[in-house]
Amino acid sequence: MKPAVYFAFTPLCLALHTHAAALERSGQSILPFLESGNYTEFSYGAVAGNLSGENSNKEQLSQALNVTDFSTGNLIQDFFFVQGAVKWQLNPQISAGLLFDQPYGIKLNYDYSPESILGHEQLEAINIQLKSRNITALMGYQPTERWNVYGGLAYQSFDGHLNLFGQSFYVFNGYSVELKRDNSFGWLTGISYRIPEIAFRANLTYRSEINHKNQAEESLPFSSSTVSDTTKITTPQSVNLDFMSAISAYNLIYGSARWVNWSDFEIKPNGFNEIIQPYIAYLPALADLNLIDYQSDQWSAKIGIAQKLNERAFASLETVWDSGSDNPASTINPANGYHGLGTGFRYQLTPRKFFSGGIYYLRFRPSKADNNTITLNSIATLEHKEAWAYGIKIGHYF
Repeated sequence: MKPAVYFAFTPLCLALHTHAAALERSGQSILPFLESGNYTEFSYGAVAGNLSGENSNKEQLSQALNVTDFSTGNLIQDFFFVQGAVKWQLNPQISAGLLFDQPYGIKLNYDYSPESILGHEQLEAINIQLKSRNITALMGYQPTERWNVYGGLAYQSFDGHLNLFGQSFYVFNGYSVELKRDNSFGWLTGISYRIPEIAFRANLTYRSEINHKNQAEESLPFSSSTVSDTTKITTPQSVNLDFMSAISAYNLIYGSARWVNWSDFEIKPNGFNEIIQPYIAYLPALADLNLIDYQSDQWSAKIGIAQKLNERAFASLETVWDSGSDNPASTINPANGYHGLGTGFRYQLTPRKFFSGGIYYLRFRPSKADNNTITLNSIATLEHKEAWAYGIKIGHYF
């Protein structure tokens, strides 16, 4: 069988959503590094969603303040992202590359200001933004045409802020923290195998955890003082598996699976811990309370099929799934994983340059309430739970 193309068809790998699986955004693909010859690409994407439900304190709000509107409003904000890559084939056995992505992040701005006997007073608010940026430098060794062994270093920055307001946060009402940007290194390694005659390729990549020491500036409730100290934050290790193979002269099947070690991730600044300490004697479970953490590791998968339409145009259809992190329902963690359907296209502008685009529809699974777990805040129901993700990519072989 002679495949129609060996073009490593990679329909736009969109960062799907932050709340679906911890802080996950980009998926940390290294596929541009495995393209043939010298290659560069740039992509831009956006996610627009609606995650909204009802406040869990309906009875108290109704009795004390005569509130009748318990809607949280949309808990998520639209976000945008960019990714870029360049790969050089230095000689038949040695390749090098640079990748840029924004692997982890969250952007949430929740403001609950219903009509009450106080007027339109703000009763509850959360503002969170965490950001990361990754530059990955790779070297690859190809002992034969089919094998590629690669590895390199990842230079990552991490920073953000969080503000809590409202009686439902109890002793944390009025707490805020700013995490100053910290830069640190990690590493990655992997192996790829391909059979050019049938456009088959499979690759396995491991990325290490990256240890950060962020300067945390905290404002504590019921106090005019601030706490300034170092907070250790470790972004998780992960494993990516990707594959593709021609199944006819005009069709290609492809897929991926990813594991991320979110169960070991936590953010617990020293000032936050100070707030907890006086209450641990009465409620020992508070000792394990973190500002942000996740109960389970994340698993995600994708499978799709690409169709050659003519000598220049290709189309694809794929389905995606994410396990979530099993955290109890809260305004910080309203959803627990997703499933979705996406479509993409690619148009060959010239023999060396192409343009591609894609769009996903995502349906989120609501997080489950857990009365046995202490959370900073909770929601009773999640009524709207969907998002659209879309983006474009330009690639060039040089």
